[in-house]
Amino acid sequence: MADQHGPYVRLWGIRPSQLPSETASAQDLTPLLQSILTEALSFVSSVPPHSSESSSLSSSERSSPNNGNSTNGSWKAKGCRAFHHSAAPVHMFERVVSAEELRTIAKDQNQNLPQASGGGSKIKPETWSLRRSVHEEAKKAGTADWEEWVRCFKAGHADAEMKFTPTVMSHTLKRQWDCAGVEVTVGGDTYEDLTLKLEESVHKMPAPLNNRVFPVLQVTAAVRGRREFVVVQIAAVPETAGAEEARPDGALRGTYTAIERFREIDGQGNVEWVMGTVSDARGVLPAWIQKMAVPGQIAKDVDMFLEWIAGEREAK
Repeated sequence: MADQHGPYVRLWGIRPSQLPSETASAQDLTPLLQSILTEALSFVSSVPPHSSESSSLSSSERSSPNNGNSTNGSWKAKGCRAFHHSAAPVHMFERVVSAEELRTIAKDQNQNLPQASGGGSKIKPETWSLRRSVHEEAKKAGTADWEEWVRCFKAGHADAEMKFTPTVMSHTLKRQWDCAGVEVTVGGDTYEDLTLKLEESVHKMPAPLNNRVFPVLQVTAAVRGRREFVVVQIAAVPETAGAEEARPDGALRGTYTAIERFREIDGQGNVEWVMGTVSDARGVLPAWIQKMAVPGQIAKDVDMFLEWIAGEREAK
């Protein structure tokens, strides 16, 4: 799949005027879902595998244009981390989408962006952090089986995230759309069982910082005929920059956009989990501190989820 940028899966987010009507038909929803999935899958499909992981792929998978093994150099390896509750190592990557690239996207799409109000020169580069891990498909300590991946990330992403992440205080479903009958084709694959939701979660921040609320437009979709699904979350932003309303709980609006993909990568049931994100907690927290913290945070999510799911099994 050719690597390409687009206007939706970006940190500048999606505005209320870009959202479909809640009564939109399947035909009305398809163009937006097509664009979002095409952008997201293209972006994560350029992540090269770690050398120790590539041996688990068959020769046909290594040569497939959709296997995520493109070595175009856009993603830079940032080492490997090990965790107590994960049998699989977690490989880290980073990618910077330059301000020039983003200005070109904005110009090509005629985007009047909140982040770029006052002139395109205010667009800032996006620094994406990404992790990639390959897990044995099994219901045992250190890993999870396919049903658990689907239940916790495809069917109930926000609820599971709140349960295994101590800093997530709450989540709220704001809007959802009926995607029955919607199918999208990307790279020769048909994506079905689509969902489209507007959600927000409140995250606890260390004192003296205000807590943060992160509103997102979430898309999920599964590939027909094999074990693979994707979750895309796009920052939901006000129509105009700085138009955020004060919240009774004092939480400040932050932004993040993220792509997650789960798929079986060989005939033995190994599951690849890829998650990439770009974020801005805003407020007084310096950007350089956020940039240093994000890779560690997303890597630790693997450990926290596998610890939590093991506890869930024991409790049954």
